[in-house]
Amino acid sequence: MKTITLLLIFLTAPLAWAGGVQAPLIDVEDGDTLLVMLNGLPTRIQLAGIDAPEDRPNPKFNLDRKRTGLPAETLLELGRKATLHLRELAPPGSTLFLEGDLHKKDKYGRIAVTVRTAEGRSINEQMVADGYARALGHPTYLPLQEKAMRTGRGLWGTAPQAARKWLESGRR
Repeated sequence: MKTITLLLIFLTAPLAWAGGVQAPLIDVEDGDTLLVMLNGLPTRIQLAGIDAPEDRPNPKFNLDRKRTGLPAETLLELGRKATLHLRELAPPGSTLFLEGDLHKKDKYGRIAVTVRTAEGRSINEQMVADGYARALGHPTYLPLQEKAMRTGRGLWGTAPQAARKWLESGRR
């Protein structure tokens, strides 16, 4: 009886991702940036290989606005939707697993890595597949982006013209 109970618990419990470095999520900053607790310190994490629209004015937002010619509010709305979606995929308080070089920071002070859920799902891939981020040349992510665009997922369904202008602005 004890063996059967243990087997049932094992089979019905969600599998925890065993790879990467475990880090509790403190907050979602925007559609491609997380704040996690790493080695006892709050640490900014960039979802490697993707880019999401900005949800608040900053230098990158200003560049996107200039490149796209879109109104500020239109770009900010894209960013808010991306941030909200990331918050749904990775709610603050959840445990994440980070894969990559945890010592290398980008020009914004973030560490760019692949982020996985406890079940092993790549949040980086999911943001692109769901249509809330663009692939930055990553070979696995580009087909996901094309499918999201073709099927009208995420931003490609709610604001296709603005999303396309934003996508094109990143290719310059």
